[in-house]
Amino acid sequence: MRKASFYTLGCRLNQTESALIAHGLKAKGYEVTLEKENTDLCVINTCTVTGMSDQKCRQMIRQVQKANPAAIIAVVGCYSQMASEEILEIGGVHLVLGTQEKLKLPEYLAQVDLAGEPVIAVGAIDKTSFTIDAETQHRGLTRANIKVQDGCDFLCSFCIIPQARGRSRSRVLSDCVGETKNLVAADVKELVLTGVNLGCYAEGEHQFIDLINQLSATGIQRLRISSIEPTTVGTEVFELMAASDHPLVPHLHLPLQSGSDRILKAMRRKYDGQGYLDYLNSALKAVPNLGVGTDVIVGFPGETDQEFQETYDLLDTSGVQYFHVFPYALRPGTRAAQLPEQLPPQLIQERALALRELGDKKRAQFAAQAVGQVHSVLFEHSKSGGTYHGYTNHYLRVQTQSAADLGNQIHQVKITGTQGHLGLGELCG
Repeated sequence: MRKASFYTLGCRLNQTESALIAHGLKAKGYEVTLEKENTDLCVINTCTVTGMSDQKCRQMIRQVQKANPAAIIAVVGCYSQMASEEILEIGGVHLVLGTQEKLKLPEYLAQVDLAGEPVIAVGAIDKTSFTIDAETQHRGLTRANIKVQDGCDFLCSFCIIPQARGRSRSRVLSDCVGETKNLVAADVKELVLTGVNLGCYAEGEHQFIDLINQLSATGIQRLRISSIEPTTVGTEVFELMAASDHPLVPHLHLPLQSGSDRILKAMRRKYDGQGYLDYLNSALKAVPNLGVGTDVIVGFPGETDQEFQETYDLLDTSGVQYFHVFPYALRPGTRAAQLPEQLPPQLIQERALALRELGDKKRAQFAAQAVGQVHSVLFEHSKSGGTYHGYTNHYLRVQTQSAADLGNQIHQVKITGTQGHLGLGELCG
């Protein structure tokens, strides 16, 4: 059997799409393997969010070629869409697919001739609704990502995604429901909605809340929203999250990017700091035990010490419980790359370190606040005997000891202590 290996860089959506491509390859007779040497096909799913991302993609291509000299090398995704010529200059790449064509990789393989010219399919990206062939069962998973949206219309000054992935478009609702039913039949307990700008889901007359309602009716036990813009999600989801019998879990990941109004305006974000806090506080008030995460960019061009402090203070005093810190990295082709006052890398790293230390403190506080509480935990399959890990519905990672197999099961757990960011718990009953 031919073997295929994957190398996925970048976001959760890329991970989702790699899984979809892998399922398509299995249907063509490939074994998808974790082995990284001497495979027959190597699929490199790329990212282009920063200049450094592009460099990492080029390095990955060379490393993969060296470890797999006889393999078909397929480079797909965002970097392919933006810089197919750069990829071809590396040499030894047999298949280059852009955003529009990447999921069709199994079909394009028939055109590949190792001794011939590379096959290139990079073109304009449709704006229409889409479907995905995702009939393969996801057995053995506790949670699965489902792609429901792609592209973005927001045009933030630091972001290249509208060029790399196109404008916002949504997956046909019935197609989303069909895949969800397959996942339920495969005993997947949690579904994570993924996309570039989820809250902009719009397919025909259906909006994001309609998507939530229809997926919730499939029998899925947990439905989780991945990163979503605070100006797009609305307050309708609060009531659903607050209902103990509804599969939509009490968890929001709301990108902030900066606590400075001037920087937010320069970023071309659609809110100011107070607007963000108003929405956040409304959510925390309406949804008991709501878990909230965010993203923040540090060192945006022209960011002063005072503006950085505004970001630090907002994160420190707000109800945000964890956050991902991204040092600003210049991305050619974006508006921000043309701004004056690009900050020194050392200063950016110092500010990023300060925020990460704050993030560690807030994560530990999040875990400590759960001590004494009872939460439902979806457990993963154990890799170390009787030690099981899983996530509460509000996204606290929990560790429990059990002689019984807890894998892919949801149990009530009392949080009895913490270990750093980790909650320690005991099964109830």
